[in-house]
Amino acid sequence: MNRILEIIFGLDRGFLDREGEFALRFNPQWPFSEAIGATVWNVLLVGLGIALVYYVYKREGRERKVRIALACVRIALIAMVIALLNRPVLSLTQSRTEPSVIAIMIDDSLSMRIKDIKDKDDQLEARLDAVTNLLSADNAKLLTDLSKVHQVRFYRFNGDAVAIQSSTTQPVPQIESSGQKTQVATSIRTVMRDLQGQRLAGVVVLSDGRDMPQQSIASAIDDLKDFGVPIFPVPVGSDQALRNVEVQQVSAQDSIFLKDIANIKSMVRVTGPPGQSVTVRLKDKKTGQVILDPAGRPVEKTISPTSEDPVEVELQFIPTEVGALDLVVEADRQAGEIDEGDNAREVQVAVLESKINVLYVEGYPRWDYRYLKNEMIRDKTVDISCLLLSADPTFRQEGDKPITRFPETLEELLEYDVVLMGDVDPRELSDNQLQLVSDFVSRRGGGFGMIAGPRFSPQAWKGTAIEAILPVDITRSDTENWGITGATIAEGFRPALTREGRDSSMFRFFADRDENDRFLKETWQPIFWYAHGISAKPGVGEVMAEHPSEVGPDGRRAPILTVGRFGAGRTMFSAIDDTWRWRFYTGENIFNTYWVQNLRYLARSRKLGQRKFTLASQRPVYDLGQQVRLIARAIDPQLLTQLPEQLRVQITAADGQLIRQETMTRQEGGDSYLASFNADRVGKFTVLLPSVAPGIDEMSVPIDVSVPRLELSTPQVDRATLARLASETSGEVIELSMASQKLPAIPSAQRLVPLISSQQLWDAPIALVAFILLLTAEWVARKLFGMV
Repeated sequence: MNRILEIIFGLDRGFLDREGEFALRFNPQWPFSEAIGATVWNVLLVGLGIALVYYVYKREGRERKVRIALACVRIALIAMVIALLNRPVLSLTQSRTEPSVIAIMIDDSLSMRIKDIKDKDDQLEARLDAVTNLLSADNAKLLTDLSKVHQVRFYRFNGDAVAIQSSTTQPVPQIESSGQKTQVATSIRTVMRDLQGQRLAGVVVLSDGRDMPQQSIASAIDDLKDFGVPIFPVPVGSDQALRNVEVQQVSAQDSIFLKDIANIKSMVRVTGPPGQSVTVRLKDKKTGQVILDPAGRPVEKTISPTSEDPVEVELQFIPTEVGALDLVVEADRQAGEIDEGDNAREVQVAVLESKINVLYVEGYPRWDYRYLKNEMIRDKTVDISCLLLSADPTFRQEGDKPITRFPETLEELLEYDVVLMGDVDPRELSDNQLQLVSDFVSRRGGGFGMIAGPRFSPQAWKGTAIEAILPVDITRSDTENWGITGATIAEGFRPALTREGRDSSMFRFFADRDENDRFLKETWQPIFWYAHGISAKPGVGEVMAEHPSEVGPDGRRAPILTVGRFGAGRTMFSAIDDTWRWRFYTGENIFNTYWVQNLRYLARSRKLGQRKFTLASQRPVYDLGQQVRLIARAIDPQLLTQLPEQLRVQITAADGQLIRQETMTRQEGGDSYLASFNADRVGKFTVLLPSVAPGIDEMSVPIDVSVPRLELSTPQVDRATLARLASETSGEVIELSMASQKLPAIPSAQRLVPLISSQQLWDAPIALVAFILLLTAEWVARKLFGMV
């Protein structure tokens, strides 16, 4: 029957079979209907129709009953036409239910692995484990209560949120706490955008709430308020400071000399209850044994930090063997530490043969020459050859290896590791000899140092091959006001160390840092003269000590001791000639330590060059995702001609398993090879370079790839942020202990949405049939009664 009616009224198939409420509606489209309304048009047309019928049938001469009957037929016809002009439609009203949705966000950042929540057996469990247990099938009250009212959507988040699928057997899939950072507000915003268009009743956030790195919570909350969705944070974790010991970084000189004091510096951060003591030890990586000092005692230091700020720990030892030394700085593990993987850091240093060959050239026998010459002759780690240019030809030059002239070939100069030039007139040496010094430093890794003097150094060296070697700019140096006219300098000064100078061994006269600082500030013998008009070369010179008050031509403190590099070698410029006072007034130890360390600094490249080839990593420790950069350098020019354009290195894991191979490419026009790759996995690795030429042993460099520890720097629950998120969005903080028992009422956001579908009747077949039948009926009746 419904199908017949659908055909008669021109409806879509099955329209009358749908569930819902049917109604007849009109949608008239009269001219000027907005101004005068459809009702006026209908009343006007009805009135005109009635008037027309009355006018027509009033004049007819037939009997009254006939006229009334025919008038009714015509009124019906006119009424039908007016009805069709009002565009009738048959409408079906149905309703659709939009369900209420609630999002559950689970923090899977690194801090969620911390064990600081007590389970039902009073044992500590990790934060993420507590969350998983809360949502597990065995303890499903929380999910059951929510599912009765809402559809539940799960997300995991750290830096941002990602949807996760669930099932009835496994409500929460297995997830790991490995995220490198937490961005709570950013992740909530992502979830809300993902669920836009759905009836979101609220967002439940299971997290410690610690945003790392910190963001502006005020602006983030303003963005969240625009969504109009309440947030229900569930704080997970402890409010108290948690115990942890972290060796944050380790630094050491890339090379040290045999039987010299090596200083390994590390930054150790201790968090948790105050008053705990931590012992930091230096170990040999290969043997796992603690390094011993000359007295046979372990190289270790115990600290008792009073705050959570990192503490600098210095560990000193004396190496006894030449070669690469792999060391580990390790802090004792404490009970209940939140992270046991950050208690140790590795560092590699090269131990060099301690004997240094020095060529010391001086213009005249000034005080610094006399004291320095005698001190180096007595020092067993230095073989010095002295050349006093002002001496007459019959003078017997002094030193461990006496000479009579300055070397005239590169082979002669290569017998030395360091050339030390005093207050020398450059005209005493030929241009060829000066060029030899430049090649000795730039190509062969030799060391060059200059000690300033009032007569020639450095101002007389302008325009020579030596000017380019120096780590300082001497273009503005001169002899004015330097005291060479006999004027007396009455007020002395103590050089002020820069940060680089404090960290170096050049000014380390005592093992104890505090004692050393007191000596430099209070006891160190003042000096009086220094070379004016010089400044460190930008990007080349590194100032180790400077004048405490006077400035140089560049507007910065006047440099006193400056070091740098030139080609393959190292350079140094000392702007003072009063260091003899440290020997005269203070004793042999200060003077000797200062100059031996300066000479060893200059000799390092030359000593390393004796290995002919070096391999190093730009950094010993990389964060996950950073670029590892490897650098190899051929120091021997003859070896460089034998090497290919590319070298292959292997990267192996701690268990010796090959992880990857990389290609090191020779840099255009240089003596170095470079390779870089992404640190895509966490762990301790070794870079192996097979022998590149006969006589060159296999080389290895350790690298450590770790997850950034920002997440664990302040792992306490940030209740203030979570509470603010709840209050600003009309939500409520839910305690973890109560979440499995009773939840606050989260109102349903469900909504019934009416759906109206319509079918037109004014152009239906039945309308045309009815119109024709009525029109025909009137015409036939008029014909029968003689009204035509």
